[in-house]
Formats: sequence, C-alpha cells, structure tokens
Amino acid sequence: MATTLLLGGCGLTPSFEGAETNRSGSDGATSLSVSIPPSGSDSAELLVAILGVQANPNTSGPEGWTPIPGMDGFNGTTCQADGRGTACQLSVYYRIADGSETAAEFSWGGARGAAGVVLRYSNVDPADPIGVVRSQRGSSDAPTAPVVTTTQDGSRVLRIVVVELDEIKPFLTGSVALTDEAPTSRINVVSFPDAATSPTNGCGPPLSQCDGTERAVALGVSDTRHPTIEGSSPANWELPGPDQWVGASIEILRAPVSES
Repeated sequence: MATTLLLGGCGLTPSFEGAETNRSGSDGATSLSVSIPPSGSDSAELLVAILGVQANPNTSGPEGWTPIPGMDGFNGTTCQADGRGTACQLSVYYRIADGSETAAEFSWGGARGAAGVVLRYSNVDPADPIGVVRSQRGSSDAPTAPVVTTTQDGSRVLRIVVVELDEIKPFLTGSVALTDEAPTSRINVVSFPDAATSPTNGCGPPLSQCDGTERAVALGVSDTRHPTIEGSSPANWELPGPDQWVGASIEILRAPVSES
C-alpha cells in the first residue's frame, strides 16, 4: 500500500519535493518496491531510497543506485540486538534523478516486516550530493538520529530512525509507534497499514491487537536545515516504551553557488 506526499520549495538549501512510501503488510514480505515521487523542480534532484526491515536479512538494494557508506544492508547499519539477535536493519541508497526512474526495488531472504520510502530533494550538488554521515543504535524509548557537524553552508540533514516493535507491542494504542516525532517530520509509518486502509494487508488500530506487530518495524524520517556550517542537535522521536532501534543522520549538500 503506497502513499504520496508532495511539497515544493526553492532557495539556497536542498528543498524537499516529495516522498513515496510502501510497506510489506502484516504478514511480511521478501521484497518491496517503492515508487518514485514526481519531479518538482528544474534543478538537479536527489533521490534517497530508505528501507527499514525486521532482523538482519541479506538485503539487496535498487540496481544502479549508490549505497550511503555503511548502509547497504546486512551487516552495515543495524539496530541494537535483543535476545533473538539483531533486531532490525537500515539500508539507504541514493542517485541523481535522470527521469528514467520508476521505482526503487529492495529484496531480502525470508518474509520480514519492512517499510520503505523514496524522498526527492532539489537544489542539490549533482556531482557530490552527500556529505557527512553518522549512525548510532540503542535500546530505549527515545530513538535518536545522532549529532553531525555539517561541512558546508546551506546543507540539509536527513534524519532517519528504524525501530523493532515486539517489546512495545502491548503499549501501542494507535496506528503508529513513534508517538512523538522529530522536527520537520516527513514520514512516520509502521510496516503494515491499518485495516481500514487495507483490509487484506492491514490490521488495527490498535497495533497491540495485531499479531504482525511482533514482526514489524517503524520508520521515521525528518530533516533539518542548516544555513551555516554547524553541529546539528540530535533528532529525537518517542516510543511508549523501550525497544531496539537504529538512527542515522545524513548531510545533503546544496548546489554550488555561482560567483559573479
């Protein structure tokens, strides 16, 4: 079940243009196809494809896309482990859009709960769009994308968290797990929709009454604008109880400014 979010913008900072999401459904899946949000600008546009998946399967990302360093799946960027092993995994890929893209395709072994998103940003550096990258993991009720120090004036920092939901299942009273979002939230989903949205692949609310929550993940995405080179604050989300998570902060570099 896919959803669309659109918002245009311009200026000296990379501008959020839109996002498309997709989810595995309450029974899990072995692959996920996420549509590409439509173009909203005449400038160079960056596409960022994100997958959060339960456990730590051998994940393959979209062909022809570049993995963010350390975030190409499997033993790259993973959640804190629990008694059953690595709780969840984060994969992030990017490419400069050329108009030929229709979807970002992820696949992995075994049926898993998964949520994915493709985001589009305009006014980016087409030759070198990604700056500093940092991740961290933990087990708490406050998933966090870490502090990074930007490397260029006018950057935008993309913030991501993926959370396993098995331990907090009894406390999930609604249709989302991340009950308090980081600033400028773009996406807040779990790996299956509610039953009203999708009677076949959905369940709840509440998520506490869904067997699929045991195998589900939550995915949250936000971003922050940084007019000057600076250390960013962490981006924080909240859960109704502690569970395992991983967070990442990724600097997106603006288009070069021409000198007159």
